Amino acid sequence: MREDDNQVYFFDTSALVKRYHRELGTDVMDAAFGDKDATRMISDIAVIEFYSAFAKKVRTRDITEEDFQETVKALAEDIQSRAIQVAFFGDSEKKEAALLIIKYGLSRNLRTLDAMQLAVMKKFGGRVITYVYCADRPFCAVVEEEGFSVINPEQPPETEAESGE
Repeated sequence: MREDDNQVYFFDTSALVKRYHRELGTDVMDAAFGDKDATRMISDIAVIEFYSAFAKKVRTRDITEEDFQETVKALAEDIQSRAIQVAFFGDSEKKEAALLIIKYGLSRNLRTLDAMQLAVMKKFGGRVITYVYCADRPFCAVVEEEGFSVINPEQPPETEAESGE
């Protein structure tokens, strides 16, 4: 259990895009951003991945170039207003990401950018980060194995009857 009452949510890019594009999981993200007492965090790598995800939406004609520009601006405003805080990927996280690839990459599909994201999460740890929001199931499993509580915005929460409690 956490030592204080402040909730800290870390968003993987797979979940973050749901904040800015209406799709399965957007309601869960809206609720996370509606929690005024929570700290919301992303890695600096997520910003680049975010741009890439929305550029792909332009290429696939899911959104327009104008939508892309508005979305990038909305993320920048959330960062500038500190609705989202950005954690940086540094040298120690580079080493940690490499170790994570060695640990998981031989048996699981832990991709480079996911390892980098997880290394940033591990800088803070589960005692600081209350929940990791992630919509990439294979990555969610690795994040959980590393000791984090994960919310997949694409999956409904487990009920008490389903969990056996």
